[in-house]
Amino acid sequence: MREQVKALWKLCFPEDSDDFVELYFSSRYTDDINSAIVEDGRVLSALQRIPYPMLYMDKVIPVSYISGACTHPDFRSRGMMSRLLDEAHRKMYADGKYLSLLIPAGESLVDYYARSGYEVCFQQGKKLLTGKCKTVDNFKCDLIFRELDLLKNGFDDVCDFINQQLSTLQASILHPLQDMEIVLSDLQLSGGQAWCVHTDDGTLCGVALVIHSEGKVVIKELISINKQVESAIIDFIFRHYSVSRAEKPSPCGMIRVINAFGMLEIFAGRTEGKWIVEIFGDDVITENNGFYIISNGVCQKSDTCPESNFDTVCQRIHISSLPSWLFRDIQPYMSLMLD
Repeated sequence: MREQVKALWKLCFPEDSDDFVELYFSSRYTDDINSAIVEDGRVLSALQRIPYPMLYMDKVIPVSYISGACTHPDFRSRGMMSRLLDEAHRKMYADGKYLSLLIPAGESLVDYYARSGYEVCFQQGKKLLTGKCKTVDNFKCDLIFRELDLLKNGFDDVCDFINQQLSTLQASILHPLQDMEIVLSDLQLSGGQAWCVHTDDGTLCGVALVIHSEGKVVIKELISINKQVESAIIDFIFRHYSVSRAEKPSPCGMIRVINAFGMLEIFAGRTEGKWIVEIFGDDVITENNGFYIISNGVCQKSDTCPESNFDTVCQRIHISSLPSWLFRDIQPYMSLMLD
């Protein structure tokens, strides 16, 4: 299976280097997380359900990230990917996942994935960093900048620091050590550098993952303990690479709810108020459809609407609109997904 999926990947994503494909299939791909449509012993369509931990309202939940979704060019426009997504969503539900995430390869695919229940929730676009992004104050920079040797192991402190900072957000994808090692290996293949920033007493206070090519600087990630350190990192990047601007891209991330009760249960436990929510329109995970009563920090599911003896109005939410309801007033963060 692995070799057939790899061959299909190379056919559908010719822009990916052989080194990247080998990295992906040696360190991230497994048959257990692969979903495929096979006819006459031939893989015609495939995707991978990569597991990640995600922070949501101070609770870490299991989610899956859709990667490598592709169909052989000779068999497209036959509904194979829609069918494969349905099968993958059912598998995620059986595996106890709460959400499915993906990054569409282009804007034209946003509407396509929306038909399978996905909604854009993550910040998207490219942030242009210039001298104006630096904090103007009397901050004295006594920081030490050290380039990380990407050919060596031992990234525990970097991984721990990144996850600690991501955990200060209300919602974010976290990166276990094994995943961070893959991310840094990919950075090395791309000719990038990883910079660790320490205070004079050796405390790690910032990390920047940077790719510099043909006079252009792309910051894949920039994480720091505060705005002053962030400003110092930006200033260092400008000086080190002799540029006056840099780009920090944010992917167009989409979310599909896999376990509505699980998500609403977390929401109920971390918010005040009373709601009756009817979830409808999930033809794949029909267990998600129904009435959810949220009150006093508890979520209960019912087959009928209790509106007649409850002091609130029922809100009807289609499964594809549930992500924006769950993440309202929350800006989820996702990066370093090998997209």
